[in-house]
Amino acid sequence: MHYSYCPVCGAKIRKWNNELMVCTECGYHFYQTSKPTAGAFIVRKQSSGGSPEILLTKRGIDPYKSYWDIPGGFLKNGEQPEDGLKREIMEELGVQLLSRKLFFAVVDRYPRDDIPEEANYTLCLYYICTIDENTELKAEDDITESQWFSIESLPENLAFRGNKRAIKEFARLFQKKDINL
Repeated sequence: MHYSYCPVCGAKIRKWNNELMVCTECGYHFYQTSKPTAGAFIVRKQSSGGSPEILLTKRGIDPYKSYWDIPGGFLKNGEQPEDGLKREIMEELGVQLLSRKLFFAVVDRYPRDDIPEEANYTLCLYYICTIDENTELKAEDDITESQWFSIESLPENLAFRGNKRAIKEFARLFQKKDINL
């Protein structure tokens, strides 16, 4: 994103590259960085004792509209990741998380045509979470539905490469019995 004016002193910006804006008036350095997100691997054990199920949500907005996604979203400026995760899950599903444990982080892209490519990187933090199994799930905010999936039978239309990498890591950790549910 190429700003025309310094956010600190308001002077016209004359020096800019894809990673750094420098104000020649006040010397302020603005770095183009990845936008932080938090995602919840909401899991439950199957009654048959097989591998756990993961709750996925169907996106109601672009990018990847109608694709399955890990519930979560962007953090607000200055928001702690776990606070943002709880807020996003309440907004999207209307439920409170009972437990949260960070298990994976990856840089991904949030593709949008209306912003420059260098501004669409995200830093995705993934947490293994649980909810009260008797809680009724809602589809609110920017999702249209939610559904439980076994890690062996996930849908093919998954949004975002970061989600696919996180699911692969979750399955690997589960196979090694490095995840306690």
